[in-house]
Amino acid sequence: MKTFKIRIIAKFNTKNELFIPGEVHEARRLSYNFMDFKTPFQIVSGKKSGEEVPFKYAAVLPDKPQPTQEQFDRLVEQNRELLDKLERHTDEQLNTEKLLLRIRELETIAQGRDEMIKSIKSVSVVIRDKRNPVEVPRDVANALDWCQWNGVDNDEIVRNLATGINGPIMNVLRSYVHEGGNGHKLLCALLNGHTIAPENDELAGLIDSLTSVWFHDKMGENNRQDLNKMIYEFMRGLDKTAV
Repeated sequence: MKTFKIRIIAKFNTKNELFIPGEVHEARRLSYNFMDFKTPFQIVSGKKSGEEVPFKYAAVLPDKPQPTQEQFDRLVEQNRELLDKLERHTDEQLNTEKLLLRIRELETIAQGRDEMIKSIKSVSVVIRDKRNPVEVPRDVANALDWCQWNGVDNDEIVRNLATGINGPIMNVLRSYVHEGGNGHKLLCALLNGHTIAPENDELAGLIDSLTSVWFHDKMGENNRQDLNKMIYEFMRGLDKTAV
């Protein structure tokens, strides 16, 4: 392997020796890559033979002629500038790679978030479409609304009804279940929400008002009242508890 002369350009210590600027040694390198700025020099002669000199602490001397001090100083400066440029390039490249990696991670997170939002929206639409609010009497609706406003969830309502816990709210719900056999309707109301069933007089009034608009009072009063009764009885017979 070819050897050459090197000059020490900065003071440093190895485990066994002290090197000072200006020393000249015969050395070799275990690399032939021209752009290799990391492989150290290995001294091959003299009392410091076998010691390794880091690349940045030495400069290669030409075989002939020996450089002047001015040329040597200029070579040292060029060597230092080259090393600084290489380190900056390496740092910039590393930072760029880290930035690109982070951007990819954020893109992946954003895509996952968007997919999750889409899934939640689609599930919400399905759930909303399948909900079928149940008509319950006004006092039952008020009791259910009170439970919702005061943080009484469905589990607690069912547990209180099953264990016989009394109170104004539970008594209303228990009477609705026991007196009318409305257990299924109450469960559906807890799951799917509820609306207030019109009172008899209220429903009849709504029907009468509607038919009055339809017929502009041109229909005979007796005939219109018969029609109102038929609509009212029909609406009362509708099963509004299907889920």
